[in-house]
Amino acid sequence: MQNGLMVLHGNRLETLTELVADWLQREPLSPLETETFLVQSNGMAQWLKLQLADALGISAGFQFQMPARFLWGAYRTVLGEDQVPRTSPFDKSRLLWRLYRLLPTLLNSEHFGPLRHFLADDVDGRKRHQLAERLADLFDAYQMYRADWLDDWENGNDRLRKDQDRDTFDEFPTSQLWQAHLWRALLADMDSSKRGLSRSAIHRDFIAALTLQKEQGTSPAGLPRRLIIFGISALPQQALEALAALSQHCQILMLVQNPCQHYWADIVEDKQLLRRQLDNRKRHVTTMPENRVNPLLAAWGKQGRDFIGLLYDHDDPDSYRSVFHNQIDLFEAIEPQSVLQQLQQDILDLEPLPKPDQRPPLRAGSASPADG
Repeated sequence: MQNGLMVLHGNRLETLTELVADWLQREPLSPLETETFLVQSNGMAQWLKLQLADALGISAGFQFQMPARFLWGAYRTVLGEDQVPRTSPFDKSRLLWRLYRLLPTLLNSEHFGPLRHFLADDVDGRKRHQLAERLADLFDAYQMYRADWLDDWENGNDRLRKDQDRDTFDEFPTSQLWQAHLWRALLADMDSSKRGLSRSAIHRDFIAALTLQKEQGTSPAGLPRRLIIFGISALPQQALEALAALSQHCQILMLVQNPCQHYWADIVEDKQLLRRQLDNRKRHVTTMPENRVNPLLAAWGKQGRDFIGLLYDHDDPDSYRSVFHNQIDLFEAIEPQSVLQQLQQDILDLEPLPKPDQRPPLRAGSASPADG
């Protein structure tokens, strides 16, 4: 089985499902081997099970997991269960109560003026619990999306790195500096043996271990031989880095529902994305006039746009294009029969919304909810 990361884009889940079913038949695992899928919700898992049952005649031997849970299990498999606990001391549920206990001891410090002001009239501890819960969510997100900020803060560098791979920084507002001080306070409150168990720290060790084993020609035991990632609309850079490292030792097939057949991650007014330098590996790159922007696509959501952009940093289609007979982009145009289908086609082609008097005529009797 060919290892590596293979990313296929399509605008219809049904088409992506057909490809998965065909791939499972063409490249089957051993009879008693479990096929592992990563999906973004239990609803998607149930839908995909039914679709595969219809296509294959049976839906058995499939394991469906959420990305975060799978990756934490992969960390334990690669680094050892004695090195990675079943539950991280930096999980939200544990951070919440640590913060709840720690906050009153910090409020007299000059660094925590905004928090002191918020908790000034907290008589029964409800506001403290609410604040601890919000802060636990915040630091959990930072571990996944901005681990570089936490690394800087841990080392006493109170700054906001713009790009994880560049030494350029945004201004750190004085009113928000308490975040860096609070992160250091959290680390100081932990035993030294637990400080290296944040998701970001374990992630670094995980990447290093997989890279070393690849250089040594070995592979960690216990990982699935194949991983199918289906219909996930967004993943943080840390998760994509982990999957790219895993793909050195197993086959990863990623099916991405992408509404547009052109590269669209930089069509919004975002300086970081506009600085992204496109290269020949970005297979959807098309030269477009500056005003050829679909406003619905531009408003799709920054997280989803970033995900599409990050995929190209890890994708090398030339390494697997021949395996799929050069059919790695599964975009399907339709003949619009309704206003909704016309909008979908405009997004697919990266066309701006036409003026009302410039819309192409639709077939009679093709009214849709969008027609009012």
